Amino acid sequence: KNLIVKGPDPDLSNGSRAKISNDRKWLSKFKQPIISLLSSDGSSQATLVALGNYKNKLTWVSSDGISVSFEDGVLIATRGYSQDLMESEHGNLKNFFNLSSKSREKTYRYLTGQNEYEELKFSCSISAKKNITSKILDLDLKTTELTEICESENSSHTNLYYLLPSTKIVLKSKQWISQSNGYIICYNYYAFQSNIL
Repeated sequence: KNLIVKGPDPDLSNGSRAKISNDRKWLSKFKQPIISLLSSDGSSQATLVALGNYKNKLTWVSSDGISVSFEDGVLIATRGYSQDLMESEHGNLKNFFNLSSKSREKTYRYLTGQNEYEELKFSCSISAKKNITSKILDLDLKTTELTEICESENSSHTNLYYLLPSTKIVLKSKQWISQSNGYIICYNYYAFQSNIL
């Protein structure tokens, strides 16, 4: 499935998921950790299973071989997209989530058609809003919305992270992959799974 979000920034409000009905009963059928990636309008969805975990870096894979990797809920790499995020440097993510700094630098690396690395260096500002109601599965939860606005010489994007209050647990997010691929929307359902073997 093509889960790439192009065009205007996708909407993560409750209404954008109206066409897909995932609830706790649906989730209880899975016996392994899962996440879901959605298209911007909420009409397309893929379920990914955990492939590996190394030092808080989780890799997830879909049935058609697309994979995404996250560190503490922040996208760090993709495989299977037209312009993969080969790797990224984010610095200390602990400072990112506790807002000890209102700005940060990050670097995204891509592989060009000539098999060479292309780097995009971003300067980002970070802000937070508390007590945002987020619809996840069939639950309405109070979350902290973290907004990251990033700019480079030729590109800009806005990532959104919805965290459990007073934690760095990302429940859902809208994160940018690349200029040609745009955004993915991720729901971290494994945070709600209690029946995992």
